[in-house]
Amino acid sequence: MRRQGELAAGGTGEQIAIATATLVVTLLGYVLVSQLDDTLFPGLIAAVAAMVGTGTYLIGRSHPSFLALGRAYTWTLWVPAVAWFVAGAALLRVGTFGNGLGPAIVATVVLAVLLLAQHRELQLTAGNRRGAEFLVSLGVFVSGFALFGVLYQEREHGPLIALLAALVAAVLAVVPLRRAVAADGRTALYCGLVGLVVGQAAWALTYWTTPAIVGGASLLLLFYVLVGIGEAILDRSFGRRILLEYGLVGICGLVLIASVGPWHA
Repeated sequence: MRRQGELAAGGTGEQIAIATATLVVTLLGYVLVSQLDDTLFPGLIAAVAAMVGTGTYLIGRSHPSFLALGRAYTWTLWVPAVAWFVAGAALLRVGTFGNGLGPAIVATVVLAVLLLAQHRELQLTAGNRRGAEFLVSLGVFVSGFALFGVLYQEREHGPLIALLAALVAAVLAVVPLRRAVAADGRTALYCGLVGLVVGQAAWALTYWTTPAIVGGASLLLLFYVLVGIGEAILDRSFGRRILLEYGLVGICGLVLIASVGPWHA
């Protein structure tokens, strides 16, 4: 028992150390985002995203239940953290929430919450981790909204923006879909289908002149509905009720976007 306690304490200390280093790197990356020119910016984002992803994976790998997880989890532990970092960096770059240390600290604190929520998601049993799953999924959807909006802002590069939107959607879809009781191959297939549909929609939206927030919200709504239906199909719970539920969500979302969104840039 004493030996087990020492191992648990050592594992916790390792996780805290890795998480702290990851958050420090993230904060430094956020601070530097607005200070670099367009030539160095992509390299910084790629380097810091790689370190954030590695740190997130190492935190998960040091978890006692890591070996019991399927590949859908172990291969995608990095997705929520990296998506949040890239989305935050993109928003700081375009000055959506201003520049300086304040927004960078807030974005880093939110990343810390995501890391803690994912840790709790791995730690708790299926019936007790709803709150943790909700926070992780919320972070993914907010990241998706930001990334879709930033991409739509560059809609003059139509095919490239559609390809990037498809890639973002396919990668982000892994997080909610990995919880379904399905083979990893089927999960990957449905993630690819979500990305394909969102990419096609993004390409069509590039011909529509409207503010980025409207384009981003439209793609997020489509992404949310597709992921929800895909998860139900993978869980073998898809039926009339699910179809009506997400159909209603889609209609209400479109009405909301139409009623409050500025339609002309």
